Amino acid sequence: MAGGHGPRPHGGHPIHIHPARPVYRLFATGLGASMWFFLMYRAKKDGAVLLGWRHPFDH
Repeated sequence: MAGGHGPRPHGGHPIHIHPARPVYRLFATGLGASMWFFLMYRAKKDGAVLLGWRHPFDH
């Protein structure tokens, strides 16, 4: 059969994922916030063009 290497030493799940350090969580939150800020900024500037309400070459 596939997979077995005998009994597990601690009897738990074979994959253990360590928690992220706080600095990585803070960095990920900052990157996510900056991404949403940029998306909302571009939607404010180009939203009508994106939705087809205005052509980009109309001035």
